[in-house]
Amino acid sequence: MLQQGSRKYRRREIATGLIILLVAFSFMAALLLNFDFISPYATLQEDLSYLSDHIVNQRISVYLWMGTAVLILITIPLFLATFHQRLRFLQYILALLMTGASASFLMMAIKGLELHQVMVQTLASGLDQTDEASRLMMLEKFREEQYYRYIGSSLIGLFAIGLGMTRIKISRFPVFATILLLLSAPVLIFFNWYEPDHLARTVAMAGVMTGVAIFAVRLINKGLSR
Repeated sequence: MLQQGSRKYRRREIATGLIILLVAFSFMAALLLNFDFISPYATLQEDLSYLSDHIVNQRISVYLWMGTAVLILITIPLFLATFHQRLRFLQYILALLMTGASASFLMMAIKGLELHQVMVQTLASGLDQTDEASRLMMLEKFREEQYYRYIGSSLIGLFAIGLGMTRIKISRFPVFATILLLLSAPVLIFFNWYEPDHLARTVAMAGVMTGVAIFAVRLINKGLSR
């Protein structure tokens, strides 16, 4: 009976590690292919020309963020089931942060779909028929979309800090991953709101996702080696 329970726990560790790894890859893919409005200072014609050339990229970006939100949501019950005995209380805080991040990215995707609809309608009416009001509407939708992105990314940063702190309870938590998480996450949160386009934010995001990926691989290895 104990052996059967151990096998179930090993499978749970492997499944949790794999889904967390998928979240990290999906998140990085969404960042790399994230759609960006050309500039609030560009002319109307420049914006419309850019949008007409990148409307497919914007839709792909929306679906990637939506996929990331769904993957995070799937991770939560597996994460709770895997760590409920070892973390006791911290895993609920981490699960709450994951729920918030998932909801934020989902709202971002919804705003992105709204932006896509406005883009399609605007371009369908013809570039010469589009006025400044339509451009401002698209810019506002984009700002709302990015606002939810900053909230979600900040919650991911807080999750990374909490994950790094689990080393107190999990003695075999990789040291390098702990350092990456605890150093990169505060930088990510700061630049999310201070200067989102700063290179330090990109580096911090890479550090956070690398730390999360190392944790996930370690979890998979533990499940396979037991």
